[in-house]
Amino acid sequence: MSKSKQINEIYITRALAILGVIMVHSTSFATVELEKTSSLYPLYNFLNRFFAFGTATFIFLSAFVLFYSYYNRRFDKNLIKNFYLRRLKYIILPYFVFSALYFYIVASPFVQYGSNVEIIRDFLVKLATGKAYDHLYFVFISIQFYLLFPLLLWIFKKNKALVKHGIWFGFLLQWTFVFLNSYYFRITIGTGSIALSYMSYYFLGAFLGIYFQQFMEWWSVWKTRLLVSFWLVFGGLYVWIYYAMRAQNIYYDAKWYTFFWNFYTCAAALVLFLFSFWIYNKLPASFVNLLIKLGVYSFGIYIFHPLVLRFYRRIDFSGAPLVYHASVFGGFLCALFISWFVVWLARRTSSFSWIVFGRFPKQFPRCNDTDHKDRVRDRLKKPAVISGAKTESPKL
Repeated sequence: MSKSKQINEIYITRALAILGVIMVHSTSFATVELEKTSSLYPLYNFLNRFFAFGTATFIFLSAFVLFYSYYNRRFDKNLIKNFYLRRLKYIILPYFVFSALYFYIVASPFVQYGSNVEIIRDFLVKLATGKAYDHLYFVFISIQFYLLFPLLLWIFKKNKALVKHGIWFGFLLQWTFVFLNSYYFRITIGTGSIALSYMSYYFLGAFLGIYFQQFMEWWSVWKTRLLVSFWLVFGGLYVWIYYAMRAQNIYYDAKWYTFFWNFYTCAAALVLFLFSFWIYNKLPASFVNLLIKLGVYSFGIYIFHPLVLRFYRRIDFSGAPLVYHASVFGGFLCALFISWFVVWLARRTSSFSWIVFGRFPKQFPRCNDTDHKDRVRDRLKKPAVISGAKTESPKL
């Protein structure tokens, strides 16, 4: 079967997602250290929560790319074998390397351990649970999804009708786990490292990956406006409920935080996905290519940038408030650009950089002005059809 055409816009979505991740991590200390009465505290709370779409978007994209790439291929042993070999080389191996690195940095010089056996045991437990460092839970839950992917792919290929119900079924699975955990399991720490907490994102990505062309033809301006409104409303509620907790000590049932987060970040993932097509078609090619490069390096930046922030925060920025606020912005810039430079340098200087930072494309995707015009013209020519019903042409 034919190979799916590459979607360059995906790299732009990844770029936007990594910017969100770094924003959340660079402002996290400010939401704890800064006085709640500070006039800038609402701003830090907003930046820390409104940009909390990064990891959820990466999860959505992971499912989208897998189903878009594999759904129309022949399902056999070779496909499964190659799938797992690629994940082992480009995801699990870097995860192991950085888990060991962060474990050493956090636990060094191992004074809390009684023996080498205890060190190894604790590392293996953290490795097996995604807890060697806070941000590594994303890679850990991705590994869980990789274990499920061949089974889900086989089921969806056997019965395509099930794919049409994938979105609501993903929400059902996720919220079944939320309620079971709330009333029966009562896991209070580590639910973010369990893939069941993200089923809505996986199934949304799977649906769009399989029905990508039909979805893009069906989409329209009024749907975009409705989606953006939904995104902003739930984003505002999500920011507000955290501000009430942090600044006013007003607490709600944990399921409300999950509810607002889930619907906000699902909408955000879709908004960023569609926004990437607008960026690709409308903005200058030089800027688009810069975002594409950032997207290509996003996995390496994701797993490396907390190391930059960890050492950056050892610098004493206490004293004048202006210096402190500037340091938060400086932390964002350092985490982004130092990490970006390190990953870029590793790729340029070593053919083994994939061991640490994952796979890079052999040829970087890029766009040019001619490509912009051709894509826009092609989309305007295509009738928008889904389930046999015609609608207006998509304008993203």
